[in-house]
Amino acid sequence: MLPEQQQKILVYFIEEAKEHLQTLEQGLMNLQTNSQDQEMVNEMFRAAHSIKGGAAMLGYDSIRRTAHRLEDCLKVVKEQPGTTIDQESEDLFLRGFETLESLVNHLEQGNLTEDFGQTALQQAEPIFALLQQRLTGEMVAGESKPLVPANFSAQVLQVLRQMLELIKQGATPERTQQVAALCGRLGTFAPGVATWQTLTQTAQKAVTSPRVPLAKLAGPLLNELKQASELIQQGKAQMVVPSPTLCSLAGVDAASVAPTVAAPAAPKQITIPVEPREAAKLLIANFEPAQLAALAKLLVQALKRPA
Repeated sequence: MLPEQQQKILVYFIEEAKEHLQTLEQGLMNLQTNSQDQEMVNEMFRAAHSIKGGAAMLGYDSIRRTAHRLEDCLKVVKEQPGTTIDQESEDLFLRGFETLESLVNHLEQGNLTEDFGQTALQQAEPIFALLQQRLTGEMVAGESKPLVPANFSAQVLQVLRQMLELIKQGATPERTQQVAALCGRLGTFAPGVATWQTLTQTAQKAVTSPRVPLAKLAGPLLNELKQASELIQQGKAQMVVPSPTLCSLAGVDAASVAPTVAAPAAPKQITIPVEPREAAKLLIANFEPAQLAALAKLLVQALKRPA
């Protein structure tokens, strides 16, 4: 394809993407209400799907992957009519949308680099992961399902105070074991939360490690456990991860306790023959209906515009 033709198709894609972004923004700005409007939810889903398809066709992987993540979250709302969207879920949707909008804007300005795209994806992934968790893990029949008891953070705080009192009395082998046992007790407060289990187990190893005096470890350790308990109480368990400092004190590789995110599959690549009929057959066999519709629209627009 000639460079001039490629530029025209890029311009058309950006125009279409901005229209789809407008549809998404209008729906997401008041999603708590709009989620009950099935037609509007369908329009938002189609908008994200179309951006994903166009970006995949043109090879803009960061846009494709971000649109795909947004599409997946909207799919949950689409397939579960009546699901209640709270303010935090709406905010997460908007933050994910802002990443997609930023990527498209950078593409329009001609400065969408691979580094920028990868950085944007890395920053957005925890947002989408948390949103997906809230939609699929915490929502049952439209009602909030807490991961832990309502007094979880209060229970944790009470144990942290006991740990602090023991540490203030001075480090002895017996007290060190008592503090370690309290770390283990903290783990029992949320047995179903994997990130909390990892954090409390890492804390237990740090307490019994000879790498640093217990008194020096106390401040960072107690603060980290307190902040983590608050995140879990708020439904943000996936954001809990042992800090590099705590991992170092525990003799644990930080990479081994970091949450893993499956890498998305690389976009499918096809070679399109020059002969129109054969090209059409290949596109029909490999593209989804929405992608074909978007492609057809772009081609029609290209034919209408002067060369």
